[in-house]
Amino acid sequence: MSFPPHRQRRRRPSRRPVARLDADRYMLVMLIGFGGAVLGTRAFLALTGYPQVGGGTLHISHALWGGLSLFVASLVPLLVVERAALLWAALLAGIGAGLFIDEVGKFITADNDYFFPAAAPIAYAAFLISVWLYVRARSTRVEGRRAQLHAALELLGEAVDGRLGERDRAQLRRRLGMAAAGPDDDHLRPLAVALLELSRPGTLPPYEHRSGRISRAPVAVRAWLARSLTPIRLRVGLVVALGLLGLAALSDLTTIVAVAVDLRDGTTGGVLTTANEYARVDIQDRRGVLLLLVRALLDVCVGAALIVAAGLLLRGVARRAVEIAQAGLLTSLSVVNLLVFYLDQFAAAVSALGQLTVLLAVRRYQRLVDQPAQDDRSGGPEGA
Repeated sequence: MSFPPHRQRRRRPSRRPVARLDADRYMLVMLIGFGGAVLGTRAFLALTGYPQVGGGTLHISHALWGGLSLFVASLVPLLVVERAALLWAALLAGIGAGLFIDEVGKFITADNDYFFPAAAPIAYAAFLISVWLYVRARSTRVEGRRAQLHAALELLGEAVDGRLGERDRAQLRRRLGMAAAGPDDDHLRPLAVALLELSRPGTLPPYEHRSGRISRAPVAVRAWLARSLTPIRLRVGLVVALGLLGLAALSDLTTIVAVAVDLRDGTTGGVLTTANEYARVDIQDRRGVLLLLVRALLDVCVGAALIVAAGLLLRGVARRAVEIAQAGLLTSLSVVNLLVFYLDQFAAAVSALGQLTVLLAVRRYQRLVDQPAQDDRSGGPEGA
């Protein structure tokens, strides 16, 4: 009994999304533009007495400038083929989003209340989502033959303009080599093999070194970080930073005591407002008091966790210290600060930026501890 031969199914090309090369770099630039636009706008308006552009019935809101910035950011990568254009697009997108989200209070209230209490938490939540996307992009590795080829093609585009340094040339050949090592029936293998042959030394356009200050800045910053943030120095700095943040968070015990005293005495919150700089809440406002108590209790828990993490790090228990520190910092950034921003708009902006910086330092220390050999994350071009 014979069976008909099975028809060989043709492998269909994958359509799964591929992470862009240097996606974390673009997200970081976007975050800088976002945070800088919101904080810069609020600081400028507070210092200048909240001026209005226009007169009478005409008022040109800065959200319009944000929309213009977003429009230009969308045009740049559509019109220009260059990785530098993506950096400019990321910066303009961050600035535009920041200018827009800063006026969210006007969009969600009937009376166009710029100082609506929920406006600051909404803006902060949008920033947190962007931070989460940045962390995801930073932890994503370029894997698979399709991803390797996409990254190689981006690098080849830089080579056309003479912007591919020695480091990126080696990265290009490494990625093409990984893509060319696939099975013979892989439809992408011939393309990878051909590109690998065309990218051999001496065939690509020579690298044109750029000596401008802007082009030197990223290289200088990366070199300084690699030279200065050694595991020992980073560990000492984290012990100090976590300890200070923990003590600052534990100081909210005074808020809890003050609330208890005011509730017992039935006063109007005089002790409460002097106990903590963020506690400008009328004691008769039960919702405000409840939020303040919840924030203070969470702050105490976070402070205890950060001090424990600092102690473990000082004793050399790195992995457990990193886990506890990340949990405490993420809780403070994602929950506690939302309550702080609701109670007093943008009062904790500097503190939140400090906590975010410490969290990034903790993650860097974790990578140094877990992967001491080599970080496989691809970097930007030299002199870019």
